[in-house]
Amino acid sequence: MSDILAKRYAKALLLLGQEDGQSHLYGQELEGFLGELVGAGELGQALASPFYPKDLRGRTLAVILDRSGLSPVVSNFLRLLHDKGRLGRLADIVAAYSRLLDEADGLLRGTLTTAAPLADRELSAIKGALSTMTGAKVDLEVVLDPSIIGGLVARLGDLVVDSSLRTQLDRVGRLLAG
Repeated sequence: MSDILAKRYAKALLLLGQEDGQSHLYGQELEGFLGELVGAGELGQALASPFYPKDLRGRTLAVILDRSGLSPVVSNFLRLLHDKGRLGRLADIVAAYSRLLDEADGLLRGTLTTAAPLADRELSAIKGALSTMTGAKVDLEVVLDPSIIGGLVARLGDLVVDSSLRTQLDRVGRLLAG
């Protein structure tokens, strides 16, 4: 499935969630179901595999959904994916849904790479500066990487702020060599 098609399915569900105020719940339910599907091993693979009869997969999915406690909207969405032969692309749809939900919430997710652990107030200050720079709420996953020597590297989508000592040393080295 192309990213475009995954995004279309995700956007359709997001619009339903925005209409009834349940968009975050639907995202949680989709992620949970995907986790269960992956954790189910062969059963999860069989549900998405065209090598098993579609009616058998449909009945199996119906039993799982009846026992799942998922909201009717998400259950129906998963049935639709099965009917259209797209259940095997659920991971792509979940990822697209998460990105669209973050976008709707005005949230940018990214990574912050540092050479050493940061204090909470330092992390808050960095998030604040990045929020001011981007005009969005910022959520960062902190990654420790001693190879950057010092400083930090922030990645938010296409935006990269690299103030690492490793990069600065590389620049000086290129200037001296050039």
